[in-house]
Amino acid sequence: MNMISSMIVILSLLAVVYLVMSLVRLFRKKATASYIGEDGRFRRFGNVMYDISSDRFHLKDTNQPVPNRYQGYSNVENDLALINLRDDPSQSSLSEQVSLAGYVDLAGNIYGKSHNLLGYITDAKGRPSISGSGKWYELWLRKHSYVYLKAGAEAVLESEGGSDGQVAQDVCVAKVVETGRLFKAKPNVYTVTSRAGAFALLYKNRQAPPPDEEHALPSATWKDTALMASFIYAFIYAIFYLTNTTPFTLPALGEQIGFLVVMLLVYFLIWALVRQFKIEKALTGDGIDDFLMLFNRNTGVGGLTNLIIIFTVCSLLVSVFLYGSDFIPLQLAVLIGVMVNRRFITSAPWEVVTHFEEEPEDWDSEDEGEEDADGDGEVLPVDPEMSRTVQYEWTLDSSYNSLKGEFELTFDLEKLSALRANNPFRTSPGNMFRDNIAELFRRNEDKSRMHKLLRYINRECREAGLSQLEKMQFILDFVQAPNISYEYDNKCDEIGNMREYARFPDETMFDKRGDCDCKAALAAALFAEAGFKTAYITTMTHAAVAVAFKEQSSADLLRICGDEIISKDGYLYFFCETTGDNFKIGDLTISSKNEIQDILYLN
Repeated sequence: MNMISSMIVILSLLAVVYLVMSLVRLFRKKATASYIGEDGRFRRFGNVMYDISSDRFHLKDTNQPVPNRYQGYSNVENDLALINLRDDPSQSSLSEQVSLAGYVDLAGNIYGKSHNLLGYITDAKGRPSISGSGKWYELWLRKHSYVYLKAGAEAVLESEGGSDGQVAQDVCVAKVVETGRLFKAKPNVYTVTSRAGAFALLYKNRQAPPPDEEHALPSATWKDTALMASFIYAFIYAIFYLTNTTPFTLPALGEQIGFLVVMLLVYFLIWALVRQFKIEKALTGDGIDDFLMLFNRNTGVGGLTNLIIIFTVCSLLVSVFLYGSDFIPLQLAVLIGVMVNRRFITSAPWEVVTHFEEEPEDWDSEDEGEEDADGDGEVLPVDPEMSRTVQYEWTLDSSYNSLKGEFELTFDLEKLSALRANNPFRTSPGNMFRDNIAELFRRNEDKSRMHKLLRYINRECREAGLSQLEKMQFILDFVQAPNISYEYDNKCDEIGNMREYARFPDETMFDKRGDCDCKAALAAALFAEAGFKTAYITTMTHAAVAVAFKEQSSADLLRICGDEIISKDGYLYFFCETTGDNFKIGDLTISSKNEIQDILYLN
């Protein structure tokens, strides 16, 4: 009973501390804003707080890095609450230079800078109001309001820095919760709710796009390692329990309370070690973020997390009141891990993406124009006076099958000229070769012609019944001579006869020539876009490509290709020579694997 009484006292104290902190937050004069997602759930993105030093209400995007959270301010002029926002929310800047984005009136109507009515604010009961409405169990300390976008107003937002599209009816886009106000708003006084609601609507299409899922959590964060630490802790706890040992004791707290504190400290120690391990892996280039995100999302989709929390709380109560203290630390550790996971890890549904090998049949259709560089599939017309069509012919190097490729691509000369001007070997000639080649792959954004070529290769290989190895060989043959001839940089007028210059893939395909680093960059980009593990490799005087096969299924490939040059993450990488002709995957033109000085993995 002493243990139960102690646990009740501790839980009661924690509950009191939580309630006090919640009340303190409720009395803070501020408003938080949340956008509604496709799943119907509201997700907080920012807040509005009064700044006494500037006598203004500051508008902040809490999803941004700390130095970049400030996005503008609200002040009252001519009986209107003005919303002044930064022009580019994604640029890190401590500057307060802003411009007028719109305003809100006392009725809750929100206008753009051109005085167009964009939307309005209602309270939780659906009445137009800037006061909001409270709930009894919150002691009316929180005022809830919703922000609606009027039908047809999306086009106006687009003209003022938003996105495309129209809406057929008024749509709820955001929720605002104000704290620190006990009563209804005073007449002719703007509430924090009104400013936050206007900020939410006017900022909606200006905000920086959300980061990719794999980069959603900074490498040093604790959030994505909580659940993994709980699982590891469960195994270690089992060892402690079965051997009837604890790492150390705290006699001053008593046997049972000391046991609880010590075992929880062990959990937090494991959590810290898992986080540090993740950071170390990231620093060495072997990040585990993808694995952690996969692990966390498997217990973060749908209602599974809530069920785990409910069952864990129930088992914790059974341990406290019926069983004893043996498993309380384990249950608390699991509860902490799952609740952190629920709070910070995305619960968006999985999106199934079709692999390149299983593209829809209409991808095989020939386009008369040039694909949009943004990758949305739209076919753009090509100005015949500013374009040029390049023809390609190459054959498959195979002892078992024959295939001839005949293809053409159309290039926009103006875009090609801009691409050459943006080449890192031209803009940063003093940088190291590796830095520039890595930057070249990063800047290679327009991949429409590579995709068109790969669709053709995919279709031809499928109709000819070629194996995966032969398809990869067909891609390699495209880059080899005579289709893409070998020429030194200083003999190429089109690139200014530069001493060291690696072309973008589009440059090489247009010029139909290049030295080893140019041809290897084109081959590497094609292999990577086709979905194969690819590496760009360099020696003291040469550049080439390495393409990978899964180790488990490569026994016949070892016989065909020869020895691999790299083995990484269960993949065997084989040398690919691009400079001449008749080189097959695995033909090693360097004298030794030890000649390789640098490896740049593309995927």
